[in-house]
Amino acid sequence: MSNLPVIFAHLWRSLVLLILLTLTLQANANEFATERLDALSAQLSVAETAFRQQTRQDISKLDNLTTTAANLEQSAKTCITQQEQQQTQTQQAMDSLGEATTDEDADVKRKRKELTEQKQQIEKTLSQCRLISLRATTLLIEARQARQTLLKQQLFAHSASVFDYAQVILLEPGIWKTEINGMLHTFGNLPLHRNNVWMALLYGVAGLVAGMFWSIQKRRQYRETLPPIHATSPTLAAVWISLLRFLPYTLFTGLTSLSLYFSPPGVPIILQLMQMLLLFSLSYGVMHSLLRRAVQVEGVVPPNQRTGHKLYFWARLLIITTLIGTIFHSPLLDSATQASTDPSHLVGLIRIVIGTVVGFSLARLIWLMSDHFLFIQRIRLHWLAAGTLVIAVLSLYAGYRNFAVFLFSGVFGTLFLLLAAWLLLKIPTEIFDGLDAGATPWQQRLRQQLGLRNNQLVPGLLWVRLTNTLVVSGVALILSLRLWGMPEQNFTLLLTQLTSGIQLGGFTLEPLRIVSGLLILALLVSLTHVFKKNLAESWLRRTTLSRGAREAITTVSGYAGILFAILIGLSVAGIQFENLAIIAGALSVGIGFGLQNIVNNFVSGLILLFERPIRRGDWISVGTAEGYVRDISIRSTTIQTFDHSDIIVPNSQIISGQVTNMMLNDNFGRVIIPVNVAYGADTERVMAVLQEAANAHPLVLKDRSDMKINVFFRSFGDHALQFELRCFIRDIETKARVTSDLNLTIDKALRQQEIPMPFTRSEPYTWSGKTVKSQDLS
Repeated sequence: MSNLPVIFAHLWRSLVLLILLTLTLQANANEFATERLDALSAQLSVAETAFRQQTRQDISKLDNLTTTAANLEQSAKTCITQQEQQQTQTQQAMDSLGEATTDEDADVKRKRKELTEQKQQIEKTLSQCRLISLRATTLLIEARQARQTLLKQQLFAHSASVFDYAQVILLEPGIWKTEINGMLHTFGNLPLHRNNVWMALLYGVAGLVAGMFWSIQKRRQYRETLPPIHATSPTLAAVWISLLRFLPYTLFTGLTSLSLYFSPPGVPIILQLMQMLLLFSLSYGVMHSLLRRAVQVEGVVPPNQRTGHKLYFWARLLIITTLIGTIFHSPLLDSATQASTDPSHLVGLIRIVIGTVVGFSLARLIWLMSDHFLFIQRIRLHWLAAGTLVIAVLSLYAGYRNFAVFLFSGVFGTLFLLLAAWLLLKIPTEIFDGLDAGATPWQQRLRQQLGLRNNQLVPGLLWVRLTNTLVVSGVALILSLRLWGMPEQNFTLLLTQLTSGIQLGGFTLEPLRIVSGLLILALLVSLTHVFKKNLAESWLRRTTLSRGAREAITTVSGYAGILFAILIGLSVAGIQFENLAIIAGALSVGIGFGLQNIVNNFVSGLILLFERPIRRGDWISVGTAEGYVRDISIRSTTIQTFDHSDIIVPNSQIISGQVTNMMLNDNFGRVIIPVNVAYGADTERVMAVLQEAANAHPLVLKDRSDMKINVFFRSFGDHALQFELRCFIRDIETKARVTSDLNLTIDKALRQQEIPMPFTRSEPYTWSGKTVKSQDLS
C-alpha cells in the first residue's frame, strides 16, 4: 500500500509524456497547415485579381476561374475540418489536466501553458481557413453568375432576321455575287493539312473495302436463316444485321474520324462532318433493321410499303440537309468577304432555309416514327420534339441563331441518347426474359445448372435488371443535362460525387458502390442456387442421411447463402453494420405490435425444417386441405391437392394444429373395401372370394405379420349382409388404383360364383297408404 503514491506518480508522468508527444505531432501538422494556407491565400488572390481585371469576359477563362475557386473552396473546407478536430483534441487534453491549482506540478503547468498557446494558434489558423473559404465561395458564386450572364447573352444574342437578309439581297442585287465569290475564296483557301486528310481517307477506304467483303459474306449467310442471336434477343439481332448492312460506311467514317482526331486536318469542320456521318450511319442502320418485317421486335410495329418509303425519304432528306447545314454554320462562312468581319447575308439566308428544312424534316420523321416505335407515343416525344423544333425555326427567323442552334443540337443529341438508352434497356430485358423462360438452348442449360424448375424465375436476376435500369437511366440523364447546358464544372462535380459519394447528413451515399453491391448480391444469390443444386444432387446423396434431413440441410443452406449474399452486398454498398442497431430496435417494436404472426410462422418454419414432421412429397391432411407437400419455406408450406390446385398453409397452423401424415415413417397404407351381398348367400364363399381377391393383387402386402389381410362379416344390414376387406399396400399413393382393382376383381368373382348383390327398390305411396305402380305414374 505504501507504493501506491509512487505508482500513481509514474502513471501521471507517463500520461503527461503521451500528451507531449501528441501535441508535438499536432504542432507539426499546424506548421504544415500554416504553410499551406499561405499558398492557398496567394493562389486565391491571383484568381480574384484575374477575375476583377477581365475587360472582356470569356467562357473558357470563367470556366478555369470556377474550377480554381471550387478547388480552393474544397481545400479550405478540408482545412476547417482538420483544425476543428485538432481544436477538439486540444480541448480534451486540457480537460484531462483538470482545473489549475496553485500547488500543481511544474511539468503540468508547462504543459497547460503549451496547450493554451496551441489552442490559440489553432483558433487563429481556423479563422484563416474560414476566411479563405468565404473568399473562395464568394469568388465561385461571382464567377458562376458571370458565366451564366455571359451564356445568356451569347445564347440570346440577336443578329439579322430573315427579313433583314432578304431585304439586303433584294435591294442590293450585286451583293450576292460578292458574297458567293467570298465563299468560293474561303473554300478554295482552306488551311488543310493535306497529308493528314489523305492518310485518313486511305484508312477509311481500307475499312470500306474490308467491311464490304465481310458484309457481303455474312449477308449471304443470313438470307437463308436468321442469325443465332435472334432467338436470344431480336433487337440485338436487328442491330447486328444493321451493322452488317452498313458496315462499310461505318468503318469508312469511323476510321477516317479516328485518324483525323489524332492527326487534325487543320479545318475542324471536316472532323465534325465525319463524326456526324458516323452517327447518322449507325442510327439509320439500326432503325432500318428494326423496322424490317422479317425482324419482329416487341414495341416496334413494322411499316407498310408506303409508310416505309415516306420514312426513308424524310430520313435521307434530314441527313443531307443536316450535313449541308453543318458546313454553312461553320465559322469559316461568318464573313461576307475576306476583308470584312460582318456576317454574309447570303450565308445567313441559306442557314435559315436549311434550318427550316432540317426542322420540318426532323419533326415529320419523328411524327411518322411515333406510329411504329411505341415508346415515342408513350412519352409523347413527338409532341415535345415538334414543339421544340417549331421554337427553334421561329428563333432562327427572328435572328436568334445561337438559341436556334442550341435547340437543334439538344433535340438531335437527345434523340441519339434516347435511341442508345432504349437499345441498352431493350436488349438486356429480352435476354433476361429469355433466361426466366428458358427460350434458347444455352439459357435452358444455364437454368439446369442453377437447378430451376419450369416457370421459376432466375434468382438474383431482379437485381441485375434493376442495376441495368438505374445505370442506363442515370447515364442518359446525366448526359442529357450536359447536352442541355450543364456547366462543365457542375458536370465534373457531379461525376466526383457519384464516385466519392454524396453526404446526406451523417450518411454517405455512394451510387457506384450501391450498383456494385446490387451486382454482387445478384451474383451471390445465383451461386447460392448452384450450391444448393450440387449439395442436394451430388454431395448429400453420398451420405446416409434420410431424405428429410437432406432436404432440411439444403433449405437451411439456401437461406444461409441468401443471408450471406445480403450481408456482403450491403457491405460492398457501403452500409455500416453498426448503424443496424437502430433498425433492429425498430424491428423489435414492429414485432411487438404487427409482426407477431410473421415471426410465429418464421419460427414454425425453422421447427418444421429441423424436426421434420412433414417433408416435401408427403401426403398430408391439414384441416380441410389434403394433398402432397410441394414446398416448405420459412413462412409457409405449399400443399398441392389431388386436382392440382395449390394451397398455402402458414407454418404456425401446421405446428399448432392437427396434421395427418400418411407417409411420415413409411409409405405403407391400408385399404378398406365394404362389400354387401343379398340375404341367402353363402357367407363362407363370400369371405373366400374377398380373401382370394386380396391375395391375387401384387401391391397388397402378404408377408408381414403385423399387416395381414383381414375379411370381416360386419353385420346384418336392412337389405344386405355386410362384409369388409382390410389389407395393406406398399405405397399409399397407389391407394385409389388398388381400390379400383380390388373392386373389379371382387365384382367379377361374385358374378362367377353366382352370389347375388342386393339392390334397394323404392316404391312410392299415396297419403292413403296405397302403392302406386310405376306405369300409373305417367
